[in-house]
Amino acid sequence: MTTTRGNRVRLILFVLAAVLLTACTPPNLPAPIAPTGGSSVSSTPPAPGTLVVGLDGTAGSITGFNPYAIADYSPAAQAVASLVLPSAFVMAPDGSIGTAADVVDWVAVTSLEPFTVTYLLDRKASWSDGTPITAEDFSYLRDQLLAQPGTVGSAGYRLISAIRSRDAGKTVEVEFSQPFPQWRTLFSPLLPSHLLKDSPGGWSSALDSDLPLSANRYRMSSYDAVTGQITLARNDKYWATPPGPAAVVLRLGRPSDLLAAFNRGDVQALWFAPDARTAQDLLDQVPADRRTTVATPSSIQLVLNTQRGPTADRSVRTAIAAGLNLDQLSAELTAGWPDGGRPVASQVALPVEDATDSSPPIVTDDAAAAADDLAAAGYTRNGLYVARQGEVLRLTLGYPSGQPRMAAAARQIRDQLGAVGIEVDLLPDAAPDLIENTVATGDLDLALVNLPRGPQDDAAAATAFGCPRTDPRGLGSVVTTTPRASGGTTGPTTVPTTEPTTEPTGEAGADGADGAAVRTGNLSGYCQAGTQQKLTDALTGSGSAAAADPALWAQLPVLPVVQPQAVFAVSPALQPVLDTTHPGWSWTGPLAGLASWPSP
Repeated sequence: MTTTRGNRVRLILFVLAAVLLTACTPPNLPAPIAPTGGSSVSSTPPAPGTLVVGLDGTAGSITGFNPYAIADYSPAAQAVASLVLPSAFVMAPDGSIGTAADVVDWVAVTSLEPFTVTYLLDRKASWSDGTPITAEDFSYLRDQLLAQPGTVGSAGYRLISAIRSRDAGKTVEVEFSQPFPQWRTLFSPLLPSHLLKDSPGGWSSALDSDLPLSANRYRMSSYDAVTGQITLARNDKYWATPPGPAAVVLRLGRPSDLLAAFNRGDVQALWFAPDARTAQDLLDQVPADRRTTVATPSSIQLVLNTQRGPTADRSVRTAIAAGLNLDQLSAELTAGWPDGGRPVASQVALPVEDATDSSPPIVTDDAAAAADDLAAAGYTRNGLYVARQGEVLRLTLGYPSGQPRMAAAARQIRDQLGAVGIEVDLLPDAAPDLIENTVATGDLDLALVNLPRGPQDDAAAATAFGCPRTDPRGLGSVVTTTPRASGGTTGPTTVPTTEPTTEPTGEAGADGADGAAVRTGNLSGYCQAGTQQKLTDALTGSGSAAAADPALWAQLPVLPVVQPQAVFAVSPALQPVLDTTHPGWSWTGPLAGLASWPSP
């Protein structure tokens, strides 16, 4: 098994350093500040023209800035990616999706047989180190999303059968093996392939602490993990209209501290999920026309391993659901704030897409039903826990460390399942290690994780529940690009199609340590032929993901608990930002359009 983040090496170095410091540090000194990002809110006044936004730091420190890594997802990382990285398409606040005109001059479906989309990239579009944005960035992204564990939105990329580079990489032809109506969801954002290919750790660790290059209106100039402050400066190499605010400071902190700073005028906007007490303070102190509640594009789920261990048995999975009180879990995950989350009643759609809240169509919080399901799986209870053939049903539940609300919910799950006879061991771990090295390799029974997704149900469902494949490309797939020449240019303008291959050109192979398929977006490993066909039909435009929903609830590869929500509040000068309709914020976050806000 490949360690994707290099955490083992860092852990060894950390332990050695701790030993040396313990031996050399004088006594009676205060404890060092832990890099939580939620310990304080800076009161240092920003430079003129700088917009300061307060972000929730109670969810733990930022683990990375890769927008396609499930482990790196956070509102802060999402905001940074939208302001620093280029995209082929962008979503407006009203929810409409349009071409990113500064990056793509023209794009259209240019062939139906085979289905082909052609992009003409802006000649001036380039990364902040001067390297042009080219077809190589498209190819690199596609290769990695099909091979790397724990990624977002890989399903559409599986349909790509070829990527061709022409005109020095400024013309990109993307050929699909089948029609793909949602092709506008792809390649947004793009990553700097030339940097990631050459950096130690590449995809896995090059973006752990920052986004080194920009091809958008802002560049990331610094991130202080101790104070939790991210600074974005105007990208002087940007070729189009400059942003309104000259610089942006994203300050992570406790919601109560951020609210106090907001009231003092030190912070111009807030984007956080308060606890019940801070939420009431917010209602009392910020007028209704300067705040709104926005859903996040994710759901907190209990992922069940459908391929290995006791949870491979459907009856055990339904017993787990029956043993859990989802309302209590939601209360822990939202810190008692009534508007902090919405119940999830669909496996393929988020509540934000439905005007009504409803409960999941399964049995929960029913000890008798849990006992019946466990009996169906061959378990009997003669004491505290159920057992089969003398072996106690014992499961391991992993969750991201450094996140108090997730930890509280994990303890609730342990206690609730213990009440129905299932013993649960808790395994807190850093999110990258948990998701990419343990869950995605099928080495964990249960995992409580926050899973982000895109706005298209069909692509999201096919990513989350499509069968993992040992062939990461798909049938008849090949990616071709022109070789990079010195100076950042490309060679021949036309590349002949090569023979199909079953190995990606990226940094990771397709197989796990035991030869099983690495789970890219499908963390449960679920694979069922009938469901797979429904998902394929939905992805290619001949069906809908909703058709797969009943089977997914019956099989229960994951148990959605809640879709988190957060408050977005602005100062009086920014009130016009709230005056327009903004359903698109539920997918992009409210900071995606920050570059067009007025300068403070």
